[in-house]
Amino acid sequence: MRILHELAHDRARTAADLSRNLGLDTGYLSRLLTNFQKLGLIVRGRNESDGRAHLLTITADARAKVDEIDLHVSAEAATLLSRLTPGEIEQLSNAMIDIERLLSPHHGEGHNTRLRSPRRGDFGWIVERHAHLESSDRAAHSNEAYSAKVVARFLGAVQSGTPRIACWVAEREGAARVGAALLSAQSEKEARIELLFVEPGARRRGLGVQLVSACTNFAHGAGYDNVICRMPMVHEDLCALFKRTGFTAKQDGDSGVIWHRELRRVYAD
Repeated sequence: MRILHELAHDRARTAADLSRNLGLDTGYLSRLLTNFQKLGLIVRGRNESDGRAHLLTITADARAKVDEIDLHVSAEAATLLSRLTPGEIEQLSNAMIDIERLLSPHHGEGHNTRLRSPRRGDFGWIVERHAHLESSDRAAHSNEAYSAKVVARFLGAVQSGTPRIACWVAEREGAARVGAALLSAQSEKEARIELLFVEPGARRRGLGVQLVSACTNFAHGAGYDNVICRMPMVHEDLCALFKRTGFTAKQDGDSGVIWHRELRRVYAD
């Protein structure tokens, strides 16, 4: 069926195209195509540009069957997706992108990721994803309430015209959101990084460093002397990230830590 699907949607015209697109052995593929021709599913024609290869064309009956199956699959998918919330659909989309990335023959070669300003719907997503990723550390409802409180405070500052604050959303090719960070004012001279996270499937690629660097560069340009970030000590990955980006830690109560970076001295060097 994959072969017929490729031909029906004009993604392949020759056996070489099919072999490359589907990763099929050429001998095995040749036998399949011969059987398809005998069954009246495809027609082999002359290739004017390459006499060594045949042009493959799907027959009308076979195309109708492929279209029927496509409609059935689309209807089933629509039924399944109708049960999901918008947030769950986004999670599913991100998961499918991760599956495609992990199974790709180019896995490990990196992906294009950019940081952008927030758009409509991003803050709701930040609350949901940050709370979800924190769920192993604290109660789920407490996580969501905390994330919502931070976002509400940030949006209140935006609406009142408070300067020297910023938010970044990390977006991977295909428009999948894979991380975020907020920078707010702790005091006149000190900025605070909040709700920093990177989706599990996008980690170990320098994205966390990009987000932290965006925060520190903005804070320096906005005239802050220091940047801090409070977090529970259980965040091993984030702790390692802050160490790599020049922050130092001090105890914050029994179970937390404050990461601190002095900007004036660092940017003066």
